[in-house]
Amino acid sequence: MSSDIRTDFIIIGVGPAGAALAAFLGYNGLSGLAISKDSATAETPRAHTFNPFAFECLRDVGIEDSAWEVALHGKHFQSMRWSRSFVGEEYGRVRGWAEHPSSMGPTAAISPCQYAELPQSMLEPVLIKYASHNGFNIRFSTELIDVKPTKTNDGQREFLCSLFDRVTQQPWQVRARYLFGADGARSQVARSLDFQFDTKPSGNKACNVLIRADLSHLMHKERYAVLHWVLKPDQSTFSGVVAQLRVVRPWKEWVLVVFGPGGTNPFENMTIDDPRIADFAREVIGDSSIDVEVLRLDAWTVRESVAKCYVDSSTQAFILGDAAHRHPPVYGLGSNTCVQDAYNLAWKILYVSKGLAGQGLLETYNAERQPVGASLVRAANDGFQSHAEIWGALGMFAPSPEEGLKHLDQFYHASPEGAERRAIIQNSLQNIEREVQSLGIAHNQWYTSGAVYLHDEQSSRPVLHGDPVVNVQVTTYPGSRLPHAWLDIATRGELRSTHDLAGKGAFCLFFGIGGERWKQAANAVRKATGIPLNAYGVGFGLDYIDVDRDWCRKREVEEAGCVLVRPDRFVAWRSTKMITDCEGKLLDVLNQVLSRTELR
Repeated sequence: MSSDIRTDFIIIGVGPAGAALAAFLGYNGLSGLAISKDSATAETPRAHTFNPFAFECLRDVGIEDSAWEVALHGKHFQSMRWSRSFVGEEYGRVRGWAEHPSSMGPTAAISPCQYAELPQSMLEPVLIKYASHNGFNIRFSTELIDVKPTKTNDGQREFLCSLFDRVTQQPWQVRARYLFGADGARSQVARSLDFQFDTKPSGNKACNVLIRADLSHLMHKERYAVLHWVLKPDQSTFSGVVAQLRVVRPWKEWVLVVFGPGGTNPFENMTIDDPRIADFAREVIGDSSIDVEVLRLDAWTVRESVAKCYVDSSTQAFILGDAAHRHPPVYGLGSNTCVQDAYNLAWKILYVSKGLAGQGLLETYNAERQPVGASLVRAANDGFQSHAEIWGALGMFAPSPEEGLKHLDQFYHASPEGAERRAIIQNSLQNIEREVQSLGIAHNQWYTSGAVYLHDEQSSRPVLHGDPVVNVQVTTYPGSRLPHAWLDIATRGELRSTHDLAGKGAFCLFFGIGGERWKQAANAVRKATGIPLNAYGVGFGLDYIDVDRDWCRKREVEEAGCVLVRPDRFVAWRSTKMITDCEGKLLDVLNQVLSRTELR
């Protein structure tokens, strides 16, 4: 068996996490190998909601427009509705992020990007194309069999990866300095290197059914939504099955998600040519004349699991995406979190591999992203219960179709039982409304780690008032996401977001009138250390003008102060005012944030 193939970076898995990591590393000039045991990118839509904060990551490397072109966008693609069939009586509806009046303004105020429906099957090719054009070899039909930490002849840590080519049926080996496990919920990397997980029992099963059915003639404004929940307790084809119909391509391609009684997969052991599946789809639609073509079945399991640590510091192995956190799709943060894991990790790998930072910077990936993943896993599983309560109130858990109809009938009557069921529906829909207006849970991902400098803060993080799932905290407190504000290029009338000035593999320093010495300090530090560091003045006569006064309201420092932003566009440090030794202070901050004391 040959072992002469070497690479600095090997990524196992090219779903949203692995493909994004390859793209972000490639953008920063790094090259490597990414493999997938599958023969191609995702064939089914799977994860679909894509939020502004994940689009910000794509925007940074110049592929936001490419992703936007293949996405579905429009306010009607963000809501949910519940009905007796797709064309039947509607039980209720919740309006999503850009459709509900309460979240329209906040969405536009906190990001230069927007929400869209970007299914995994559309996202992955965009990422793969970019990564393959920027330094990463992508190998499909290639499976990781085993991985062993080892050392080079000069004592450097590396991995010996045993791979198997599913096309040639031949084994081969790769030696790599860094290993990234982005290989999903059954991660071979996590198992091989004994990553530990906090897991709660669940195991409820479901099945995604990709269908082709032209429903154009059934569409009108009142039926526009991204998710159509069909609750019909007297289903004749499959009794007690809850169905969700989701559009993939208007209005001819759909995903039918089914949940069987008692957490079962009602299509277990079936094939796509079983006529009962198409019959069930027609019953869900509510029109027996519809021509339904079943394209694919994909079974899945509801999980509640998160890795205790995302980094094996003894070997330089990392896990990200579904390999690190497993949860139901409630809140729609699955692929978003995968992409953001990769975005957080990529710049740290860049700086360490280029000798600009010490190994301690890599440890901050776990300190920052593991709490985000753990929080999402808890929230998604808790949110799933609200959906189950609606199912029960409308008779879906009844022991028979007849009993289910009785439960549903109570919903219409002025009786204690009817009042109770209506109250359950109202309360559950209120909770689910939080789910599709959850700007807070998506935006408020603040970090506390060695890569955040807090020594100059006079108080702890500001208290977030209101519902943390819905309400957004905009602040420059270190560890927070950089506030978005549109700035005008002086004399040109061209607007750019603060997010467009930051990122791109570099630190960014914002200052105002009276703070010009910060730019001199930044230039001196960049020249002395080689650390990519840009500095921009915001104010009359400086680089940019705060035409809407948004930056003034959000910066939380004096004009002569500064805000230092990391390459992932999170605030690293801020100075509320001008100080005497700008250069020395800036160097001290960067030395801590980048663990540069290890380089001495």
